Amino acid sequence: MNALALSAIYALIAIGISLFFGVIGIVNLAHGEIATLGVFVSLAVFQLLLGGGAVDITTVSFSVAAANLAALAAGIAGAAVGGLFFYRLAFYPLRDAPPIIGLLCSVGVGFIIRESILNFYPDGRNPQPFPAIIPPDLIQIGGVIIQYKHIVVIGVAVLTMLLLAYCVERTKFGRAMRSVLNDREVARSLGVSVIAVTVAVFALGSAVAGLAGVMNALYYNIVQSDMGTLLTVKGFTAAVIGGLGNFYGALLGALLVGFIEALTSGFLPSGSAYKDIAVFGVLIAILVVRPNGLIGRPISERV
Repeated sequence: MNALALSAIYALIAIGISLFFGVIGIVNLAHGEIATLGVFVSLAVFQLLLGGGAVDITTVSFSVAAANLAALAAGIAGAAVGGLFFYRLAFYPLRDAPPIIGLLCSVGVGFIIRESILNFYPDGRNPQPFPAIIPPDLIQIGGVIIQYKHIVVIGVAVLTMLLLAYCVERTKFGRAMRSVLNDREVARSLGVSVIAVTVAVFALGSAVAGLAGVMNALYYNIVQSDMGTLLTVKGFTAAVIGGLGNFYGALLGALLVGFIEALTSGFLPSGSAYKDIAVFGVLIAILVVRPNGLIGRPISERV
């Protein structure tokens, strides 16, 4: 269950990274910081509405439950708005620059978000408790212990992924997005507004990052200004393992990363100290055998 919960969080991050790379052509290393921005927006709304004293939404009045849900929604919306702001400020002017320039720009954006939280959020230099609104109850099925937070994190992530898959495969926007991914010049000649699709993808990916950050905060009940760095590294690793730019590859890579971490921690002596070694060892091995990832496709360039 821990492996599935970790995989769910990493998958939400990896999907956004893959969407950005496939449609926009940038490796956004600030994606985890966008998630962190959403988390701290959510935390600020919690403190504003409830003084930080949010409680189990299943046992309180409707007004308190609504405030809890509003705070979580504010985190997702805050990440989407923040993502669009930095897209217009930093990424859009570099849309025709070499990919390495966009990558370096994303590093700078990540620093700006992280240092802004650290310096301007009240007590931002220290870890902040995140309201525990999920009941701490357990369900035991045979020898498997399932916490309610497992059910919430996994359930929300699976529902989000199903909605995203439907959007990509079955909607007009999804067809436009896939056409831009395949060949933006052909898409433009067919009447697809590449700029509109790009902006929509950045907003969507940033909102999903905000959701991932909120789920991570609900899972661990603590947040800090540099949490986005780890989310970016693990999400990017999952995206690369599956095949950068591939929606379903991101899901597969996230499952592998989550299970490798959980199994290494659970079954090796002092395994928690070696889980990152195991993850990145598998990453290197996969890239040696399949440089484009497990289900990635070779990238061709016109010359």
